[in-house]
Amino acid sequence: MIRPATPDDTQAIVDLTVDAELFTTEEAVIVTQMLADHFGPKAGDGQVCVVDDVENRLVALAYYEPHVATDRTWELVMIGVHREQHRRGRGAALLHHVEDDLRSREQRLLLVETSALPAFDRARAFYRARGYDEEARVRDYFQDGDDMVLFRKKLHP
Repeated sequence: MIRPATPDDTQAIVDLTVDAELFTTEEAVIVTQMLADHFGPKAGDGQVCVVDDVENRLVALAYYEPHVATDRTWELVMIGVHREQHRRGRGAALLHHVEDDLRSREQRLLLVETSALPAFDRARAFYRARGYDEEARVRDYFQDGDDMVLFRKKLHP
């Protein structure tokens, strides 16, 4: 069941981001801080965090936020699915949920940044299969030799 995340989900979300290899254990502090802001002082800034529960176990998450100083443009900051749940449609369902939420609020554009490294081939194929266009590539964005690939999807004609 896809639902809004709550503060009680924080540790499970952090654990999931490590399991889904979105972040290393050392980098997980980034997610902890992001969620602390989301549930705390930045609660009204528009960020959205949703999770997918299966039998009271968090198995997937998506976090998205508006781009400042743009006309209804959003960024999918992260989406992750527990390894045991890969290839079961959970990521696609979660992404569809995000897109439907934004469409219902008449938002215009959704952007996704990902790495160009071979380890992210499946992620890039995932976005392409769901109608996202590769819009740009920024060389050495994440670090030397690790380009950022920017995908976009128009949400309204």
